[in-house]
Amino acid sequence: MKVAVVGLGIAGLSICARLAVAGHDVTGFEQFDPMHEFGSSHGDTRIMRLTPGEGENYVALARRAGIAWRTWEGLAGQPLIEWTTGLMAGPRGSPFVAACQTLTRKPAALLRGDAIHALTRGYIAMPYEWDVFRQEDAGVIAADATRAFLLRQAPRWGAKLAHKARIEAPIEGLTLKVNGETRSFDAIIVSAGGWAAKMLPEFAGRLAVKRRVIGWFETEAPRLLPVVCIDNDVGLFGMPAPRGLYKMGLHSVGGATDPDNVREPDEDDAALLSEHVAPMLPKHNPAPVKMQRCLYTVTPDENFLIRPSSTHERVLLFSACSGHGFKYAPIFGELAQEWLLGSPSRELEALMNPGANVNRLGAPKT
Repeated sequence: MKVAVVGLGIAGLSICARLAVAGHDVTGFEQFDPMHEFGSSHGDTRIMRLTPGEGENYVALARRAGIAWRTWEGLAGQPLIEWTTGLMAGPRGSPFVAACQTLTRKPAALLRGDAIHALTRGYIAMPYEWDVFRQEDAGVIAADATRAFLLRQAPRWGAKLAHKARIEAPIEGLTLKVNGETRSFDAIIVSAGGWAAKMLPEFAGRLAVKRRVIGWFETEAPRLLPVVCIDNDVGLFGMPAPRGLYKMGLHSVGGATDPDNVREPDEDDAALLSEHVAPMLPKHNPAPVKMQRCLYTVTPDENFLIRPSSTHERVLLFSACSGHGFKYAPIFGELAQEWLLGSPSRELEALMNPGANVNRLGAPKT
């Protein structure tokens, strides 16, 4: 089958690689350079959780992905995940923390927030009354290394990757106008992240593009710390990063933006990050040593949005970038292949069915 994939972030690259292995004639189109930093997939690290608190279907997806990550690491010839453990935390009675505890396969007791200071040797502090669930199956993904691996590997499997390729919007039917040239396909998969609604305007009401800012923080005596996901008003999350830095962001803070005109991080962003990081990382300098912007393309319930277009049943919107998609990267291609074959797994059925049991549980999506 001749398939076009529009957008080569982590989802598009995964889809191109898997469909090429399956024998499809795949061409992936990206408007920017290969390792650009304008979308949602760039960065040194991303959080990995095999027991995400977003619901049973996401746990099933994460566990499928966990197996596939090992395959990718073997092909890449390098580790792509560092398992650090994780602290899922929030005010007492947090639905997110309770969900993480319920969904894990191993029984474990909740910790109180005042235990975290001793557990991390003073590097992480939390309010004493908070609920904290310690997850062993959490860590960090080397995000840019994963993208670089797929940019090498997908062409080896036969996928054609075209960069600096401008697709005329909107997409209607099975033809694309690429840099002024009309091309026809048997199927088109739109994984364009923040630009997906421009490609397929019928979904504009379901997709909102948000600006987020991430900061990196240093300490005089770095040590490997767990990832943290906090169920509070700002959705604070953090993870270890290269060179002993700790990376933190606010999942729920940041306004709507045009993906083609995103404001760069500034002093106000630094001050806001510092306000929330200072009490959480008492041994770190609260002033970020660097910051980076990131696009969140979110649905109202912050679930993935995978739907065929009304313009043609062989045009698929594939949006998995609501701030918590990177961990599932190796199975995005599998899900796309299931859709092409018309044989969806239980997980894909749940994602494509609006009534599926994948409802938000009050969790930060990381």
